[in-house]
Amino acid sequence: MLLIIYLLVLVGFAESRQYEIFLNEEAPINTIIYDLNNLSPSQITYQLLESSSLLHFNSTTNLISISKRIDRDVLCPYDEQCTKCSLTMKLYNMSSYDILILKFKINDINDNQPTFSSNTYSISLTENNIPGMKIHLSKAEDIDCLLNGVHYYELTYMFNNRIVISSINLHETKNQTTQFNDQPFYLNYDLNSDLYLIINISLDRELRDEYVFTLTVNDYKHTTSTKINLIVLDVNDHNPKFPQSIYSFNISSSVPIGTILLKLTAYDEDSHDNARIYYSLLSIDGHKIESNEKNDLFYLNSYTGELSLKSKLNQVDSKNIFKLIIGASDGTHNAIPALATVYINIVNDLHNDNKSLIQITFGSNRVSKNHTEVYISENLPNATFIAYVKSDENIQVIYDGGFFMQKLAENSFTLLTNQIYDREKRSSFKVILHNKHVQRSFKIIVTDVNDCKPMWNTEVLNIDVDNYVHSNDPIIEQLNASDCDENSKVAYRKKNKSWPYFASLLSNQLIINCSAQLNETNNDCWFKVSNGEVHFDVEAYDVDNENFSSVMKIRLYRRSMVDDDELKTYMPSSRYDFFELFNHDYILRSIAILMGLLFVIAAILICIYCRRESIKRPASLITDDHSTKQKIIQTSSSEQTSSAGSLYGSEKSDNITVETSDMFLFSPKRAALIPHPADNLTNKLFHSIQTDLSVLTEKNPPIITTRGTYV
Repeated sequence: MLLIIYLLVLVGFAESRQYEIFLNEEAPINTIIYDLNNLSPSQITYQLLESSSLLHFNSTTNLISISKRIDRDVLCPYDEQCTKCSLTMKLYNMSSYDILILKFKINDINDNQPTFSSNTYSISLTENNIPGMKIHLSKAEDIDCLLNGVHYYELTYMFNNRIVISSINLHETKNQTTQFNDQPFYLNYDLNSDLYLIINISLDRELRDEYVFTLTVNDYKHTTSTKINLIVLDVNDHNPKFPQSIYSFNISSSVPIGTILLKLTAYDEDSHDNARIYYSLLSIDGHKIESNEKNDLFYLNSYTGELSLKSKLNQVDSKNIFKLIIGASDGTHNAIPALATVYINIVNDLHNDNKSLIQITFGSNRVSKNHTEVYISENLPNATFIAYVKSDENIQVIYDGGFFMQKLAENSFTLLTNQIYDREKRSSFKVILHNKHVQRSFKIIVTDVNDCKPMWNTEVLNIDVDNYVHSNDPIIEQLNASDCDENSKVAYRKKNKSWPYFASLLSNQLIINCSAQLNETNNDCWFKVSNGEVHFDVEAYDVDNENFSSVMKIRLYRRSMVDDDELKTYMPSSRYDFFELFNHDYILRSIAILMGLLFVIAAILICIYCRRESIKRPASLITDDHSTKQKIIQTSSSEQTSSAGSLYGSEKSDNITVETSDMFLFSPKRAALIPHPADNLTNKLFHSIQTDLSVLTEKNPPIITTRGTYV
C-alpha cells in the first residue's frame, strides 16, 4: 500500500514524454508494435500505469504487442477523416522518474466494400414530365474513412438499342454533369453530397413504359451494383380512335328485332382505366340524340359497341338508307370523342314461291361489287363481326375454319372471327351457304398489315478475297433480304459505326474496295484481311417501319490463311469441295504425280528399244581375229573328242564339238549325215544354228576343215 502511494506521489510530480506511433488496423494478434528498449541504450524498468485492453505490455522484455483484434471502423465509426482514432498507453520510467505516454494512431485500410440498402429500387413517374426533373437516389454506404470510401458512381442503361453510360467522380473538384447534358438520363452529385438521377427527356408511356438502370459504385478496390427500375405511369393523353371512319352495309327489311347489325371497336393507346372506351349514338339522319333521349329504331351497347335493331324495318316504308353518327370516348370530362359514320342500306325482300333467299349483310365496308369477297384486316381482335346471315329455310354452312357462328334466331346467325388473322400464315377463307333451293358463297380476304421484319437467307456472309486476287475491280455483293409483307420496301444501312472505311453501301449493293495490287491505294483492306479476319454488320430494315429490322454479319477472310476445319465451319460443304478441288497444293501434287508417270513410261520404252537392238546382232558374229581357237557350242558338262570315222559309225553321241584352226563353220553338205529326231531338242537347236551359218558360208570360198568332230 505504501508502494502504491509512493508511486502516485512520484507520478504527480514527474515530467512526461509523449510519442506517436502509427498502427494499421486488422494487424494480426501478438504482432510486436513497439519496443521500449529503443528509447535507451541501457535496460530500463517500466511500470504500466494506463493501457487499452487491445494492447499488451511485457514488463520483462519491454515489448508492446496486440492482444485483441483492432478494427478502426468499430472503434471510431464517426471518424470519417481518419484523424482521431488512437489508443493510449502510459508507463512510468523507474530510472528517470518520468512518465512515458505512447499514442498509437490507427491507420484505416480499405477492408470494407460499399453497400446499397437494397438490390433493386423501383421508381414510378408519370409520363409527360418536364425535362430536367431530379429524382433523389440512395447512396452507397462505406464504413471506411473518406480516403478509402466511395469515389465513383456509374449509370448504365439501354436507349434506342444502344448502351449509354453516365459516370461521376466524387473527388473531382469541377462539375462533371455538363458533359452529359445531351444524354436522356445522367447522374448529378450536388454540394450537399446528395445523388440524383436527372431525367433529361419527356417520358411517353405509349413509346416505352419502363427503363432499367444499373447503378455501380467503386471505392478504388471494391465494386457493388444495384438495379433501378423506372416505371412510367400512364396519363390520359390519348383519345380513342376507330380503325375506319365510315361503315356501310346492307340489311333486309325483314331483319328480326334484336339482330346485331354491326359491332364497332375503337382503340385507345392509353392503359388500364384510361383506355376504357364508352360508345354513344350521337345522331340518326342528322337528328341529334341527347343523352337522355331514346330512339325506337336502333340500340347501341355503350360498353361493347354492338349496334342492334329495336324495331322492324318494314314498318318504315319511306326509308331506304339510314345514316348514324357514333362516338367513342374514354370517359374523360369534356374529352373530344372519336367519330364514325354508319350507313345502313335497306334491301326489300323478293318473295318467290319456287325459290327462297339467303341474305348476307357484311360488317366491313370493303366488299367486292358482286358481294363474293369481303376484306378484313389482319391482327384484328378475336370475335370481330364478319357478316349477318338470314334465310327463310333451314340453312347449312360449309367452311374451312376462321370463324364461328353465333345463332340469333331460327335460320339467322352472325359470323364472327375465332382467331386473330395472320395474312402471312393464311390469306383467305371460303364460306358456302345453302338451303334446299339456293347456294351462295363468298371469300374472306385477309388484308395485309405491316407487321413483319425483313429476313436474311443466311446469318453470315462469307467473302473470300482470294477469289479477287487478280482483279482490280471492287468486290460487289448483292444484298437480298426479304419481307413477307405485301408491297414492302426493304432498305439497308450500316449497323454500327465500326464499319471499315473500305466498305460501303449503295442501294442493295455491298461494295468492298479490296485489292492485292501494291500500287493500289486501297490495299489496306488486303493488309488487314491477311493479318486476320474482318467482321462488320449490315442491317436490313422496313422503310415504312424502321423498327422492323434484322442483322447479317459480313466476314472477310483469305482462304489460304484459314485451316480446313475453320473453313468448313464458315463455308457450306458443296462450296468448300469446289474450292478444295482447285487448291494450289492439290495442283502441285497432281503435276508431280504426272511427271513421275511420264518418267516411268520413258524408262520402259528405252529398255524395250535396247532389247530389240541386242537381238538384231547374232552372237556368232562376235569373233576375235587374234584368237586361234573359239568354242561355239557345248551341250554337256564333259568335253569329248572323237575321230572323223566315229561320225559315220555312231548316232548316239550326246557331245558336239566343232573346232577349226581359224573359224568354226558347218557345211551344209554334212547336214544330211546328222540324224534329226522329231523329239530331240538338242538336234532342233543344232539344225537352227547350222541353217544360219550356211548362209554365211555361201558368200565365202570353200574352207577345208582340218579337224572336226560332228555328232
